[in-house]
Amino acid sequence: MKVDFHTHTRRSVDGVHSPRLMVKQAKKVGLHALAITDHNRLFPKREAQRLSREFGLLVLPGIEGGNIAVEKHWIAVGIDRQSTKRRIDAILASIRHEGGLSIAPHPHIRLGYGSYALLGFDAVEAMNGSEPASNRQINNSTRIPEVGGSDAHALSMLGFTWTEVDADPTVESILESVRKGRCRPGGATVPFLNLIRFYPQFITNRILREPRAAFHTACRVLAEIRNAGVPEPNRTAVEHNNFPGDQISSRSLPAHPLDWH
Repeated sequence: MKVDFHTHTRRSVDGVHSPRLMVKQAKKVGLHALAITDHNRLFPKREAQRLSREFGLLVLPGIEGGNIAVEKHWIAVGIDRQSTKRRIDAILASIRHEGGLSIAPHPHIRLGYGSYALLGFDAVEAMNGSEPASNRQINNSTRIPEVGGSDAHALSMLGFTWTEVDADPTVESILESVRKGRCRPGGATVPFLNLIRFYPQFITNRILREPRAAFHTACRVLAEIRNAGVPEPNRTAVEHNNFPGDQISSRSLPAHPLDWH
């Protein structure tokens, strides 16, 4: 099966299109399953099931956690409840308790966990469709399962990056196959021209058409940034189970919206 484990809809502050349009496009470009992982907003299981029936493509409920601009991110797929934990060790434990799959997205950029194996992630995003710089630094010496995800924020970014999973077309089978390593990244990174199409689409759909909503969203994001700033646990802290937090100290804003993963 071709599964994309990392996508965003307009329910993320940096997404452009609706869940329905993203699923429809995923079907069109030949994917078999799609995880919707909006920022800090768990996609409802019931809605995922409804879209799966409508389009004949398996939709996996997911979430990408962590402050969009300054905290390190994590992905959970197949969970029913959004974790309220703050420390990454507690978050990963909560995902396991829920029977979900934890993925370390874009692990070698500012907003990713480089110590993904020590922290206990189920899988690492060895191919991110939008972050080739992170992909080049993958050194998965502990050989935890590797997946691919487009990190699509718009329709134009879907269908280039995915995970080949040896599984039946059910959520449970896909998650278990990844845990057991019966998967591998597939495809390639998103072409540059498809990446840059995001910007005019975002400006038109999320700013020009909804200026008031865009203003309130920007204010909320900036307020969350001001409240963040706890450093990531280092290797020594991880090895001794001493986790100071899941955030990073940098307060600088990303260079462009696609860095707001």
